[in-house]
Amino acid sequence: MNELKSFTYFHDWYIDILAVTDDGDSLTLGLKLDDRRATVTFVETTRCVIEHYGLLNIVYDIKLLEPGTPRYDQALNALDGSDRFSDKEPKHLALVAATVGAEMIVEFGSLRIEST
Repeated sequence: MNELKSFTYFHDWYIDILAVTDDGDSLTLGLKLDDRRATVTFVETTRCVIEHYGLLNIVYDIKLLEPGTPRYDQALNALDGSDRFSDKEPKHLALVAATVGAEMIVEFGSLRIEST
């Protein structure tokens, strides 16, 4: 999961695509920064909460939350109000924090990052 660090946690990247992928099993973000593009796929998404999605969505950071921390517990509380998409056992919890626009909490199995 150190791939996030190599992209500086996608700080200041724009989210311009939000899609359900992998035959409904995953949530994918399409991101751009200048002439660079990347996708971040939360493989085997089990639950997610998306707030404030608009025409302009700039990422502050995408971080994995550690179990036992206050942020992790807050994220789990937020997910309690969402629907479960799968009976699979989640392994990770991520927070997509915004500078502007969309903020997300995603519960998932693994992370896939592709860039051009």
